[in-house]
Amino acid sequence: MQNKSREKAYITPGHEKKIKRKEEIGELLEFYSGLLTKKELGVLELYIQPDYSGAEVARELRISRQAVHDHIRRSLGRMRRCESKLQLIANYKKNVVMFRKIMAKLNQCCEQSHNAEGGQTLDELKTLFEKLINHNSHEL
Repeated sequence: MQNKSREKAYITPGHEKKIKRKEEIGELLEFYSGLLTKKELGVLELYIQPDYSGAEVARELRISRQAVHDHIRRSLGRMRRCESKLQLIANYKKNVVMFRKIMAKLNQCCEQSHNAEGGQTLDELKTLFEKLINHNSHEL
């Protein structure tokens, strides 16, 4: 008998695709859950749980598997259309990257505050903040 601790977990391509789909749904829900009905939201919140399949969601909510599939398809389509128009998630991700760069420059400033490089780092930091402000002001 093999020792289970020595066995390597293998994720099949189909399983990986399901995981990525659930991650996408979770991300979309963070921004667009207000667009969904209570029923659609309930279905998706259960569906994105790691241990839930469509059949398990159907059993839990006492609806058909086809109804679960329809709710997911319809809700996902609505949220994807909104994201393609509004770009809330895409802009959020860009802002996160920009904030990380700013934080790195701030850390650099703190380390270099006693020499000439500190002034250059502050100028770079100012430029990053201006880009962030200008980018967001165009969106308003």
